[in-house]
Amino acid sequence: MHLRVVPGVRFHQPRHDGAHGVSHHPHTVVRALPRQNGRTRPPRNGAVVVNSKNRTLIIVVGVIVVILGLAGIAVLAGGGDDSSSGGVVDPSETTSAPSGEVEQNRPIEAQGDNVPTLVDVDPDPAFGTAFPTINGQSFDGTPVTIGGASDGPTMIVYLAHWCPHCNAEVPQLIELNNRGGVPADMRVVGVSTAVDNTAPNYPPSKWLSDEGWPWEAMADDANSSAFVLGGGSGFPYLVILDADGNILARDSGEKSAEGLAVWIQDALASAPTT
Repeated sequence: MHLRVVPGVRFHQPRHDGAHGVSHHPHTVVRALPRQNGRTRPPRNGAVVVNSKNRTLIIVVGVIVVILGLAGIAVLAGGGDDSSSGGVVDPSETTSAPSGEVEQNRPIEAQGDNVPTLVDVDPDPAFGTAFPTINGQSFDGTPVTIGGASDGPTMIVYLAHWCPHCNAEVPQLIELNNRGGVPADMRVVGVSTAVDNTAPNYPPSKWLSDEGWPWEAMADDANSSAFVLGGGSGFPYLVILDADGNILARDSGEKSAEGLAVWIQDALASAPTT
């Protein structure tokens, strides 16, 4: 677990060896030829000399072209299937789409109570309590929500790009997943938090991509609100929720693939039976 100053957060004692605690709180033109010495210059390069006969013909042809053009415009404006947009994009169909612009911080909204800050207390007082519903976005603006009822358990992984323990644990979690150690029905969401553009592995969007992160990722806001709301005290910080959105387990500190597997199994085994 790695220590880093986060706005509105104070230091606490470490939970695990080698880990520190951080706590809450972008055409030729037809024209009359000029006269030289009292005579009209001869046409050059195939230019057409305009006289009274062909001038009349040109005018008639021009009028016909204009009429046909106006008729075509009227057909286009009034034709087509009423249910079709005619190629015009309805703005209401795009308002919820991702912007496509990568941002390292995104706004956070939440409903529910903050989770108590993780401390070295057993049993964890947050066990069985509801995790707040946190609405955020991925780096490209795709909506991401954690908390609340779902189809199965959820594991939330809070990560800081500069944290050496996070950099060590991410490959372990990916390895565990590659060998089938992460339950198929478990949703995994990474939360990039405590972003520092002067620190190693910035930007976090590239860091997670380079690491091969295979799951969803939420970009926390500049105040690390999602981290604070979730009761984080250090990095990496993991929380497992049941299908109802209640906390089954949480922990902070670096783990091996084997350690993660055991911790996940124990957490799921602790889920209340109905």
